[in-house]
Amino acid sequence: MMPAIIIAELLALWLLSRRLSQNLYIAAFLLTKSRPIAIGFLSLLFFPGTVIHELAHLFTAEILGVRTSGLTLVPEGLEEKNVKTGSVAIAQSDPIRRAIIGIAPIFVGLGTLGLLSYFLPSIWTQTQIDATQGVLFSSPSLYYMLLTIYSLFAVSNTMFSSPEDMEGFWPVVVVIALVMGAAYIVGIRINLTASTNTAITLFLQSMAINIGYVTALNIGLFGLSTLLIRGVEKITRRTLVRPQ
Repeated sequence: MMPAIIIAELLALWLLSRRLSQNLYIAAFLLTKSRPIAIGFLSLLFFPGTVIHELAHLFTAEILGVRTSGLTLVPEGLEEKNVKTGSVAIAQSDPIRRAIIGIAPIFVGLGTLGLLSYFLPSIWTQTQIDATQGVLFSSPSLYYMLLTIYSLFAVSNTMFSSPEDMEGFWPVVVVIALVMGAAYIVGIRINLTASTNTAITLFLQSMAINIGYVTALNIGLFGLSTLLIRGVEKITRRTLVRPQ
């Protein structure tokens, strides 16, 4: 049950990240009438997440013994249809290592979100205390809170692997699934201790809660960005066809 919830949350988060990025790009383009400026704004907004995404590729490749080169953290191809906000060149390798390198940002992103979500409740509590004591703006808790929310936003919208990253991933998944299915049919089982089962259950519950926090945040930001577009369209008296 819990894995299904996590998968559903990740799917929702992936869809939201795409639509939210589109909304922010549309708003910036309507204001500036410049595609490079709009893309530059979006790249700057998501820059911390882009850094984590590309470094996840880089470090995973190096750990697995795959050569890398050409790390880029600035937008490329501003005049083209598909723009890369960051990239790292990775040498050819076997399918398994390529698949692991391709999906590394997802796991690194989830770990980062989990770490941020772990500290979020205590920061929020301290922020409320400072607000009631009238020292909110002179206390660092407010700025820690804003920084944490921004970090959740930036990482959650950049952690998903691109189609190029996923090249060769699904064939590996199919092979692993077939092997696991065959092992199950012939009666091979992995028996876990009660303590291990409890630890896995607690981990999955924590992950579901953390992803739920971030999904809720992105739903709220998506609603705000939609209102922002409508406001910009009314002010500028310009509209832009939404990408499908």
